[in-house]
Formats: sequence, structure tokens, C-alpha cells
Amino acid sequence: MNTETVRLTQLARDHLWMPFTQLNDLVQDNGPRVICRAEGSYLYDTEGRAYLDGVSALEAMVAGHGRKQLLDAAIRQYEQVAFIDLFRYATPSQIELAAKLAEITPGSLSRVFFTPGGAEAVEVAIKVARQYHYLRGDTDRIKVITRQGAYHGTTFGAMAVDGNYHATRNYIFQQETFGRIAPPPRPGCGIDHVREIEALILRENPNTISAIHLDPMNTALWVAIPDDSFLPALRQVCDQYGILLIADEIITGFGRTGRMFACDHTGTIPDIMTLSKGLSSGYFPIGAAVVKGEIADVFTGDAEQMFRHGHTYSGHPVGCAIALENIRLIEAENLADCAAASGKLLLEGLAQLDHHAVFGSVRGKGMLIGLELVLDKLTGATTDPPGAIGKAFRLFCRERGLILLPIHPGNVMLIAPPLNMPRHEIEKMIGIIDGALTDTSAFFNKERITAPER
Repeated sequence: MNTETVRLTQLARDHLWMPFTQLNDLVQDNGPRVICRAEGSYLYDTEGRAYLDGVSALEAMVAGHGRKQLLDAAIRQYEQVAFIDLFRYATPSQIELAAKLAEITPGSLSRVFFTPGGAEAVEVAIKVARQYHYLRGDTDRIKVITRQGAYHGTTFGAMAVDGNYHATRNYIFQQETFGRIAPPPRPGCGIDHVREIEALILRENPNTISAIHLDPMNTALWVAIPDDSFLPALRQVCDQYGILLIADEIITGFGRTGRMFACDHTGTIPDIMTLSKGLSSGYFPIGAAVVKGEIADVFTGDAEQMFRHGHTYSGHPVGCAIALENIRLIEAENLADCAAASGKLLLEGLAQLDHHAVFGSVRGKGMLIGLELVLDKLTGATTDPPGAIGKAFRLFCRERGLILLPIHPGNVMLIAPPLNMPRHEIEKMIGIIDGALTDTSAFFNKERITAPER
């Protein structure tokens, strides 16, 4: 390692507390890889190594790294108003972004509540749903249905509806949850899964359910993408029992699945949509809950009807300016169409790798793809724990120059590159995955191969 890398990794080991990271791993790994530059689909570390960003920096960088238009938008806003709270005042960028989101989200979604990020947007959606029913006199409607293994953030409200994902596995964080957990989805699930959710509604009593909260593509749930019958049927069930439908489009929004929003594939209109990540392409922390106008109208009246919620940095004017320019860029460059075409190419290329011993299956929608790793192709059995094979594959990919992310239950790799990744880089990524599958197959077959560093 060069001198600068040594200095930074030592500082990281001593002072940096990274999310979902065991502190002693930083010591064993000689600190994290330090990324000092990014451009397009590539990340570069302090040692000069280049990595294809196969997960768009946690699914956020839909427009890619180093987009000058977004940097310029930030500078213009900083020169005008660097910051003012949104509690009593508003800047043009905040107003214009709210109007733009009302324009591009489906149906009567039209009232926008800004947040500093995705988990906070989930908190808003949950609180809006519960208070909406309360103001209408349905004071028992406080439960929220989610799915086993779902992930919606690590704040306390979000953990209550996360389906027992990583955030709540330690008992000290358990709470008197208002979440009710439906069975996990299966890839291609449809009407059958809706019936499972409806059965839970009936067991719990429909008059106690405020909302159903889900990611339309089940991203954190091994990318178990449903068929086109699922969301419309679930919308009907929600309408039948007076339950609000919250679509968590924090990952799937802004072109990721080949449409501006995942709900657009089936024409389904949720009551509340949560957004973040691709909203600003990761260039500034920002989130939003977009609510149907007729729901927001219930909060109009006296002080008792006020939605008492907010954050200092909700709707930061610089974040709004960047997000507004980012949406214009997505539209101008037809990035949703790019995701549909590139995702098809990527999915077809990955499907050709099924001859590898550890290749289980691959599925996806646009530039949102899950690659499942197994030890036995006939039974689907994998390592115990499943994360062992996912971790090994991730590290083999990284050594070959590709960053990927294992997701629940640990043996499914999330592949979600920038939407504008060119064809030759997609083909390079497929080649790296091909090689990493060879490495992983050999490693778990006890052949003589050196395991990569963490």
C-alpha cells in the first residue's frame, strides 16, 4: 500500500464506525478500500485500482458518477440559498421539485413531504397512514402489514415493519411492534401471494390494519419479482378493506426497473409512495413521501389535524435543486428506456452462465437483477449460513474489479448498475461474473484456490 492509503486505513481502523460492519473486520482487512475518485460506472481506490460499480453505490447512482449537470445545480443553489428550514419558509427548488414529483408519480399522488433520506420517508408514510385513519375516526387502525424478510430502514418505526431483517434480530431492539408479517414472496408470485396477505388481514381483523407496506419488486427479498397480477390484485384487496397501500420505491424508483416507477409496469396507483436514492442519484441525501391529494386533504383544518412531523434537513434546498436537475436528466436521456434495454442484455448474458456449479437462478426487471448462488443445483441447497457463499462470491468479484452486494438471505447477489452503463461495460461485467462463478465453484469444491482478502 502507498503512504496515503496506509494513513487513511489507519485512521479508518481507529475512528470510522461503518454501518453493518464488525469493528474487528476493519483491523483484519487492513481497513476499508478507500475510494478516491468516481466517473461513469467506475470507482477508483487510492491504490489506483478500478472497479465497475455493479450496485450503483447502494442503488442510488441511477445517472452514474461524475455528472457535471448535477454538480452545477448544487453550486447554483449554494450561491442562492445554501440552507433554510422548510418549517415556515420555502425556496423555489423545494417548490419546483414537489410539483415535478406530483407530475411524474401516478394518479392523484400530489402532496410531497420531504425527508433527509429513505428510512425517514418510511417513517412519514407510516405516521401519515395511522393519523389518516385516526382523523377519520378509525382509531383502531394502527397495524402495518409487511412481508417476512422485508427491509425498509433501520430507524425504530421502519424496523417495526421490516419483516425481521437485520435491524431487529437483537432482542434489545424489539418493541411492541405494530407490524404484522405476511409470508415471504416467491419469484413470480401473484394472486396466490395476495390471498396469503388477505388471510393475514382477516386473522388480524381488517378494522385494525392501517396500511400494507412493500417494495413492488421485493428487492431485499432475494429480488423475488412478482408477476403482473400481484400489485393490481393487492390494490383491490386494500380497497376492499379500507387499507392504504404504501409502495416503497426507494430502490425501484427513477427508471431502475425500466419504467419511471415500478408501479408503472401494472398501472397500479398506491396511496403513498416513498422515494430516495435515485431521487438525487445519490448526489445529496434526500427522500420524500408522496401522498394522494385526497388523503392529504384529511389533514386540513384545525391544529388537531396537523401532521406534526419534520426534520431540520427535510427538503434541503441544495438536495432539491440536485434532485430536480436529476429528474430532468433522467427524462432527457431516457434512462428508464436505457434500463429496460440494458437490463435485458445483462439478464440474457447472465442466463448463459448457468453451466457453473454454483449458479442457481437469475431474475430481474430492468437494471435490477438477482443472481442466486447454490451448492446443489437440483435441490437448491446452499451454504449454512447462506451468506458464506455470497461473501466469497462478492470478494472474488471485487478482486476481479467488480463491486456487488449480497442480499437476504445472503446467497443472492444484487446486480443494479447505473442505468446508462454502456454495452461494452455490461459485457465486461458479465465476463467478471463468469470468472467469479468459476472461482466460487472451485473454492467450495475444495480445489486449490486461494480465498480472496476480505
